[in-house]
Amino acid sequence: MRQLDQNIFEELISNTQFAAWAKGEDYSKAEYWNAWEKNHPSHIEEYREALKLVQTIRFRGAEIKTADIQYLWTKTSGKISNGKPKGKLQRFIFQLTKVAAILLLPVLLVSAWLFYSQYNLTQQYSNLLENKHDQKITVIAPIGARIAVDLPDGSKAWLNSGSEISYPVIFNTSERRVSLTGEAYFKVQKGETPFFVSNLGPEIKVYGTEFNVNSYIDEDFVTVALTEGKISLDLKGKEEFLTHGEVSVFDRTKNSIAIEKSDVFVHSSWREGKYIFRDTPLSSILRILQRQHNVNIQLLNPELGNYRYNATINNESLEQIMQMLSLSAPIKYNFKRKVSNQDGRYEPGIIEIKADKTRIIKN
Repeated sequence: MRQLDQNIFEELISNTQFAAWAKGEDYSKAEYWNAWEKNHPSHIEEYREALKLVQTIRFRGAEIKTADIQYLWTKTSGKISNGKPKGKLQRFIFQLTKVAAILLLPVLLVSAWLFYSQYNLTQQYSNLLENKHDQKITVIAPIGARIAVDLPDGSKAWLNSGSEISYPVIFNTSERRVSLTGEAYFKVQKGETPFFVSNLGPEIKVYGTEFNVNSYIDEDFVTVALTEGKISLDLKGKEEFLTHGEVSVFDRTKNSIAIEKSDVFVHSSWREGKYIFRDTPLSSILRILQRQHNVNIQLLNPELGNYRYNATINNESLEQIMQMLSLSAPIKYNFKRKVSNQDGRYEPGIIEIKADKTRIIKN
């Protein structure tokens, strides 16, 4: 195999258009470089070696101009030629130095190319990260649906029906922050960077844990139930910590909070399609049914919303739930099921609830 023409080889590997085509990033130049190969049969080896090198190295190269290559070569050759060898040993060392310089120059050029390429790649990646911190992803769980969300740090969030979560494409190095409206169950990865959940109540600071947050805009209370680990609530700049099995209830109208031990499964059972009510007013139950079944429920007698229930709903149909509710309180209902419009879309069904004066239920 003949010795490669280093000038041709170096011109090819330093040509950004050649590099982009060789790596499959720009197919528009395929015809040009295929023609170059056919028109330069004497440099086919340089062409193939350059092609192999560019395809092997996965960096985006900064262009090294031919003038720079010629300058480096002239400068190196000049320094070698300035010496006057005397004697056999000196002549041998002189020749050896010339050979070493010829062999080393391509290595130096490629090394410089890789260095500047790596620097360029690092700068581009840093700029990409900086931009991604400001870009937000918003995920919405439709009415009647529950979905799981994988967060950028490996944490997970399960969204309940009608809930919305927003977070950056990539968390920055100072904090991991998400914003929630609605209900979500979080499983947060531990890490040195603090994790925050902004909601309609006190901001939640997470220390690697599992917890449930209920923060619907149509509810007066924001409830946080801690399954395991440790979290804190920001109460006017002061941290209020929750321990395992504690539930905090923040009253949005009074701007007050209560924390107590409770059965946290009552607050997170929705993930299994189950709702557990403990002394829960009818008005709260109906809001949940509206979100889960995409139905409009109207209380024709508002005072009926004060009736309280102890019940468990486990994947029953809406009709079955309404029958159960009507058996436990002096109410009756009229279910107007959803119908399709002329354009094929369905309007939500309507349930009208009013007092049943013919019945008296004793506690």
